Amino acid sequence: MKPCIYMVDDEPDFQTIVHSWLEPKYGHVALKDGDELIGALMSGKPDLVILDLHLPGADGFELCKRIRSEPKLERVPVLFLTASHEYADYKRNMGAGGSGFITKPVGKRQLLLAVEELLGEAKAVPAETGGGD
Repeated sequence: MKPCIYMVDDEPDFQTIVHSWLEPKYGHVALKDGDELIGALMSGKPDLVILDLHLPGADGFELCKRIRSEPKLERVPVLFLTASHEYADYKRNMGAGGSGFITKPVGKRQLLLAVEELLGEAKAVPAETGGGD
């Protein structure tokens, strides 16, 4: 079964490009804003979330904080992918609980390497045992 990546970005053309990069190896759920993100993540099995910072409604930082507040989702890696080159945004990424931060424009190789690195880190974390869902 392919690892599943959820991505929130309000640029449909960019989502299409990223889908073509991810599709051979990963499942890809594309969302245009964060309104449905938490519900989609809770009902799905996310292996990674890619967030744009500047979105309609809740921004990427707020969405990351919501993800981190959900026990089922707190260990899911979150990669910020944004056009912002501001160091302040990078620092906010760390404070919000982000796992990685890359800037647009981004190439296929750079994005896939970041995804593979974060998924590798996620696999290295032992799964919780006992107790039950």
